[in-house]
Amino acid sequence: MSKIKAGPVVDVLGDEMTRIIWDLIKNKLVLPLLDIKLHTYDLGIEYRDKTEDQVTIDCANAIKKYNVAIKCATITPDEKRVEEFKLKKMW
Repeated sequence: MSKIKAGPVVDVLGDEMTRIIWDLIKNKLVLPLLDIKLHTYDLGIEYRDKTEDQVTIDCANAIKKYNVAIKCATITPDEKRVEEFKLKKMW
């Protein structure tokens, strides 16, 4: 069976189980059926902290460029999460 041609999509990775579930869906239902270019950005809380939130800006610019994204849920840091993940600050 031939794949359906699709335009580029920004693939926004989230935190915890959403990342795992999306990976399963993507690999079982999306990639086998679609000829698609995914532009992937890791918006997990640890990577946002590591990049000092630059990844969020880069991701937003990609969404503006390609006009479509699939985003998984991310953690909104509060004081408890800052301590839990040893974040530099509340991004």
